Amino acid sequence: MAERAINAPDDLIQNRKNGFALLVDGYVRDLFTTGMILQRLQYDVYIVSTAEDALRIIDAAMPALIITELSLPQMSGLELLVRMKHDPELKSIPLIIHTGTQDPNREKLCLASGCSCFLKKPVEPDALYSAIQRVTEVTPRQHIRLRILLPARVSGPAAPGDATNTEYVSEISENGIFVCTMSPRPINTVLNVTVMIHSIPVKVKATILRIVAIGRGQFTEPGMGMKFVDISSTDRELIRNFIKGYIIKDMPMQ
Repeated sequence: MAERAINAPDDLIQNRKNGFALLVDGYVRDLFTTGMILQRLQYDVYIVSTAEDALRIIDAAMPALIITELSLPQMSGLELLVRMKHDPELKSIPLIIHTGTQDPNREKLCLASGCSCFLKKPVEPDALYSAIQRVTEVTPRQHIRLRILLPARVSGPAAPGDATNTEYVSEISENGIFVCTMSPRPINTVLNVTVMIHSIPVKVKATILRIVAIGRGQFTEPGMGMKFVDISSTDRELIRNFIKGYIIKDMPMQ
């Protein structure tokens, strides 16, 4: 997904787009930073600075998730939460509090009022991702899956006559990778894979959990979804830091 933040409500009311995250924050720097992080985590995100504008958005198109600061210019994030939880049509929308407020009593009150999760600023990207996954997905992922292009070398025979086939990693997490290839190997095969990260070779063993082949209809990227079965702690840490660095690059500190 391209990195873009659409200033709501006018753009959204025009498009009436569903399946998005609605970010509400009166602090411009935090609104920008968190919005960009969400986009780099592959979420569609719409941003507003007041609870009143958030309600206008919700009236136009139902978000899949709301993330709000408690301190807002007029109606507070807590008031927004209470209002939503008392509305039969809105109460099922997950709402995460993401705030600089340090008062533990406010946290207890928000949780008692029905917020799905309470996060204190600044929050690490993996903690934000994990929280979103927990409240929005039936089978939540534990680690960020980053869309990227990295050179890779994979063991195992390729298809006959396919020696020129280029293989590369198009998704990476702490637990596995997706290798884009025209010659996927059989499911459950364990292969040696070398991935180049910042010119450093990361060598792992991974098993193939799924394969994707080119077929008729909508295009899907061909390749192999692989889970690490043997990786050193050093290489896992390198991957973790690479993902975090990519997510927060060029960001102002929160």
